[in-house]
This record gives sequence, C-alpha cells and structure tokens, in this order.
Amino acid sequence: MKLRAGWAVFALAAAAIGPYYLWAVRSAGGKFDWGYDLGGYYDYLGRGFASGRLSVPIEPNPKLLSQPDPWDPAVDDSLKMQDMALYNGRYYLYHGAAPAALLFAPWRLATGHDLPENFALFLLCFGGFLFSCGALLLILDLAGATPAPWLLGTMLLALGVCQSVPYLLSRVWVYEIAIGGGYFFISGAVYFLARGIDSDREPLWFALSGLLFGLAVACRPHLGLAGAMAAAALWFRLSRSRAGVSAFAISFALVGAVIALYNYARFGNPLEFGIRYLLAGADQNRIKLDPRYVLPGLYFNLFCLPEFGPVFPWIRAVFRYPFDSANYPFPPGYFIEPAVGAFCTTPFLLGILPAGNRNIRVLLGAMLAAAAGILLFLAATGFTTQRYEVDFLPLATLVALAAWGIRIARTKGLARVMLTVVLTVALGYSAVANLALGIAGPYDEMLKNRPARWVRIAQWFSPLERYRPRLNPNLTVEATARLTRQPAGSRELLVSIGRGPYLHSLYAEHTDGSIRLIMKSELSTASYEIPAGETPEGGESRLRIAYSSTAGKMTVAVNEQPALSLDVPTLVMAASEVAAGEAGRIRITRITCRAE
Repeated sequence: MKLRAGWAVFALAAAAIGPYYLWAVRSAGGKFDWGYDLGGYYDYLGRGFASGRLSVPIEPNPKLLSQPDPWDPAVDDSLKMQDMALYNGRYYLYHGAAPAALLFAPWRLATGHDLPENFALFLLCFGGFLFSCGALLLILDLAGATPAPWLLGTMLLALGVCQSVPYLLSRVWVYEIAIGGGYFFISGAVYFLARGIDSDREPLWFALSGLLFGLAVACRPHLGLAGAMAAAALWFRLSRSRAGVSAFAISFALVGAVIALYNYARFGNPLEFGIRYLLAGADQNRIKLDPRYVLPGLYFNLFCLPEFGPVFPWIRAVFRYPFDSANYPFPPGYFIEPAVGAFCTTPFLLGILPAGNRNIRVLLGAMLAAAAGILLFLAATGFTTQRYEVDFLPLATLVALAAWGIRIARTKGLARVMLTVVLTVALGYSAVANLALGIAGPYDEMLKNRPARWVRIAQWFSPLERYRPRLNPNLTVEATARLTRQPAGSRELLVSIGRGPYLHSLYAEHTDGSIRLIMKSELSTASYEIPAGETPEGGESRLRIAYSSTAGKMTVAVNEQPALSLDVPTLVMAASEVAAGEAGRIRITRITCRAE
C-alpha cells in the first residue's frame, strides 16, 4: 500500500468516528461540566494525586469505620462509597491509576477544576481508535496488502464501531474510565510494536510499546497478558537485535515496578490492587479464578444471542441462559448482566486466523493469543458484563481485519470478489448491531433520560407506522379477558405496554375470595379489587386501558367501570409494543396509538 494514500483514508475515517464518539458520551444527557469540582471517582483520584496523596480526598463515615466488618455487603449503603476500596481508614480507588495520572491530575493542576469523566472517556476511546487505525495501516503495509480505498475506509470505520466501544460510551460511571484507558494503552502499544518491525529505530518504538503495555496494567491488571504475549513475540521473532528486546523489557518492567510500589504504599502488598478491600455487593470483592466459571463465561462473552425485534434499535442485550437453571444452576457467586457474545456482534471474527509473512503472522498471532488469554481470564473470574468485552474484542477485531485485508489482497478474480462481499456484509451487520447496542446501552439511559431525542432518532429509521415509537401518544387498548378464579397467590400477566423504563404491566392477582388488578411501572403501582360477583364466572370481562398525554395518566376500566389510575408523566412506545399475556385468557381487540 502507498502509505500516504492510506493515511488520507484514515483522516476521513477519523473525521467520522470522532464526532460520533463525542456525541455518544453525551447522548444519554451527560453534558460536559467544565470549571467545576465534580463527583466522579476519577475526579476524586486525580484531585488526590494533584495534592500529593494516593487516597481520594474524602473522609470515610465514622459509623462505617466503627463497624466490625465495614466490607460486609449488609452494611448500610448510606454509610459507604460503593466500589471504593477502604483500607486503614482511607478510601482508595481500586480501578487503575493510569487515567488519573495521565488526564485527571494534570487537568486539575492546570485549571484548578476537575476534568469531566465523559470527556475523558471520549479522549481515551478516540485515542484508542486512532492508534488501532495506525496499527492496521502499518500491518497491511508491512504485509504488502493494498485494499481498495473504499474497502480500507470501511475497515477503518469498523475499528471504531464494530466492537464494544459504542456500548461502553453509552454510560460513564466508574468502571468505564479504567476500561477505556486499557483500550487506549493496548491500542497504542500495538501501534508502536508494529512501528518497530523492520525499523531503524527499533529500540525506541519497542520501548514505547513496552511503556504503554505497562500502563495498560495500571488500568486493568489482567491486561498484562497482552504485554507478556508481545514480549514473547519479540523474543522469538519480531526483534532483530537484543537492543529491541531489552528496550521493551526495561520499559515494561519499570512501569510494573512503579505499579508495585504504588500498591505497596497503599495496601502494604505490591500485588494488591485493592479488590480485597472493595466496598461492593456480595461476592464482588473476591479474587477467585474458578474453572466452573469458564464455560458460562465463554458462552456469554462469545455466543450469547441478542434479542432481535422490529422496533428501533432492533437489537438488545438480554439475559439468555441456554440451560434449565433449576437443573444446571450457575456456579456459586457467578455475576451476570445482560450481554451479547462477540461472534454475534462481530461475525467477521470467524476469519481471525493470522495471515501474511512470518513477522506479520507472529505479531498477529501474539495479539490473538493476548485477546484469547484476556477472554479466558475474564471468563474464569465469574464476572460477565458487556462492557468487559472491550478488554479483548477491539484487539481481536484489529487482528481479524488485518487478516481479512491480507487475504483479500492475496487472492484474485472471483475468490477476491467473494471474500470482499462476505467481509462487507459482515461489517455492515456488525456496525448496525454494535451501534444499536450503543443506543440501548446497559439500562436504556438515552431512552430514559432524553426520550424526545431518542424518539426523534428512532423515527428516522422507522418507516412502518406500527413499529414507530412515539412520545406520549394518546393510547387506547380494548381487550376481553376471562378473569376466572385461580389458585390463591397466583398472578397472571394480562397486558404489557411499552418496554424498558416505560414498561407498564397489567396483572390479575388472585386471593382467597377476589381478584385484584395491578398496574405496575418502574416508578409506581396502582391496584383495584374487583368486587365479588362483578366478574361473571367463566365469562369474559371487557378491559379498556387508556393513556392521556394531557392528563399524564394511564387508566383501566373493567366492564365500562373505572378501576384504577396510574400517574405516567412520560410514555414512549410503538403500537406493536402492546402485547397480551401468555396465559391465553385475554384477547386484545383494538389498539389505537396516535401522536398528540
């Protein structure tokens, strides 16, 4: 490839991804608060570093310190700072210190105020994307591969959106900064590693690579596996001289020594990052690699299918366990959040086997081994969540795209056309899937916090009326239900309306002598006791559910008689998101859903 032409395509890709990332970190309503003392955990740590202390500048509650076991999850949450490490009467941040040292402390010293965490995450993720693009261009150039400009541009864009970073950007809380920092440093380390191959300045580039691999450990300790794999590749093949290997090893070891001193100064143990002293939920402040966790961890991280649906954004992370949980329960202490497997969001990973000359195969093989090792470590911890995929998936994506680009460049004729078509289709699906997961996020933050913005975006991509979300529509649902007596204590779903933070469910709850209707939402609940004799035994009752955007209320009438009313200030839904319960006792006869 003519490297200059490749960098021109890269500039265009960066001009597209940068604004998207900038929008994504603010999409759920998090504006950039400049010129303030902020409450982000990394703001606290940066403030501590700027004042010459390793702990955060917050004094623990004396009532917490007086507890016989302050780390007991049963201790009142109001007494503690969740996800902080408490040791010797001081709070520390368990999550890696590198982002605080790189961004937050310098900003505090320069401005006297805190750096907004969402902007810091943008910088880290966009920087990681730029480094990944540079690494891909260098690898393709070293392999003599020259993709067509449109295909190269598509591959560079895929480095930005065809992995889990869009999902990470959708919420900035605590873990996201450390994860984004790890992505930035690993991407930079791979770039400098590729830069050093066949370079006259090999020791310099390899020293920078070792430095950044070390800083990745100061974000997420298990990312040290990537540095170890890079060191092995240098030792066995990539470096042409001992000077290059030594430069990498010295810089990597120096950062490791600083991390060890940092841990010793905080916890009296160079290998203690603070997880043992974490104030967290049950089984979350443990260090345990259990082989029983590996299979479910690999399933959720690699193969778990998303939920597909006709309503924007069409693809969502949900909890899918392929086995009967009663007969095949999770191992004790397993932690799970909704997740989508990497092969389901990034199917072109199936072409990940390294290609190219020997040096390139060694480089790609080392990075593939690093991604696999990180994945296995995460699986063995028993902690599964979509945002953790950023630890290994962007690296695997880089390897896969490089392998695809090299193979396409080395084939001719119909085979080349077919490989190009397969890759393009896979990239198109992957972009839609990952952007959709980024829109939904872990908890539908944009939908919940910025419903008008979410609906406006959804309507751009919703040509069919039935599947078009609306904000505060005037809704009427008419149905007939057989409200016959069921065993006392049983509850059956009659109608569900909407989803996520705007899900409203109407239940029939059976007691010894009556039937109680319950309308439940995320914010409130209303109930109505149906008088004895009002519901004909074995017959059908007419239900009418209505939402008035003007009154901000959802009402239910039974046989034309008002039954209950629920305050609903905001409702977002499509007509197709009205569904009858699964018991088969209710039939929806009419749905009217119109904009105000």
